Amino acid sequence: MAEKQEVVLSGIRPTGRLHYGNYFGAIKQFVELQEQDQLCYYFIADYHALTTAKERVDYFRYTLDMLRTYVACGLDPKKSVIYRQSDLPCTAELNLLLSMISNIGHLERGTTYKDAIAKLPGGNTDGPDGNPISYGLMGYPILMAADILIVQADKVPVGDDQRQHVEMASDMARKFNHRFNCEALKIPQGVSRNALRLPGLDGGTKMGKSENNDLGLLDDPKLVLKKVKTIPTSTDPGPIQGDSDAPADIIPQLAPGLAVIYTLLDLLAPEDVYLDFVGKYRRGEKFYGMLKNTLAEHINDFNAPIIDGFHAEGNNDESVKQFLMENAEKVTPVALDTVENCREAMGIGRSLYRA
Repeated sequence: MAEKQEVVLSGIRPTGRLHYGNYFGAIKQFVELQEQDQLCYYFIADYHALTTAKERVDYFRYTLDMLRTYVACGLDPKKSVIYRQSDLPCTAELNLLLSMISNIGHLERGTTYKDAIAKLPGGNTDGPDGNPISYGLMGYPILMAADILIVQADKVPVGDDQRQHVEMASDMARKFNHRFNCEALKIPQGVSRNALRLPGLDGGTKMGKSENNDLGLLDDPKLVLKKVKTIPTSTDPGPIQGDSDAPADIIPQLAPGLAVIYTLLDLLAPEDVYLDFVGKYRRGEKFYGMLKNTLAEHINDFNAPIIDGFHAEGNNDESVKQFLMENAEKVTPVALDTVENCREAMGIGRSLYRA
């Protein structure tokens, strides 16, 4: 009998056109994982997007654009099970069941909730309508736990900002199994996502669309050059300690804007090009114009096949809708089995309608 494949799960919110932070922070690893002997589930977290929605947003359009970019970057919907969170409505049912065993105090310790509270004017939760944080945002860890547990995931690659939520999902699974004396839920393991956290083009700590400091995978050459030229650079090169040209020794010593440029150059350009510009910096040469033009050229070289793949004849809205339907059919049986086992364990019995 063949050994059961390890299940790996990861998700990303629908944000439309993707940027380099998305690629080096997640997509690159998704592509690498699909070539290993694992069952990879990748979902578009459109329910999660609603937790912070202030008005109607066309998340479906965003989803289609994202998935066409995924495919253009090398993600294969025949090797990986790529689905939309909302196409698995039993996730909402498991979210409800898990909420019955989740304490408010536990949720208040969640980083997402605490960050939202910190952003309130003065941290005030005593307005005329009480705490303005939505139930959905406060319950974000429960919904994330439902995403993980419903497919019986073994491993969940996450960055440091999401590690707590995987730990909370594991705690919920243990609590559920113990309380109802069952093994309905598998205990997932959070693993470090071997990913690079790219700074924004403005030198900020994180690249993002909402920060307006991103470099898009579908940006055309004119836009790329415009963005690169806005990256802040100091006028006087400073000394770099040590003799090594290794990025780990050099980049942390640079001003934020230059650190962005050299990080991208190290990722995209041949090593000799990167080291040549390190040398120019060491010698105090005037070269920033050349540096930015060179970086723009290598960005365009990287973007070109992705742009071509995005617009390829076989990668269109209809093909994306088709594989979303096919992959939702693949993941639904295991998801329904998990929910039915939880219903049975809690004592309400299996769904008569689904049966």
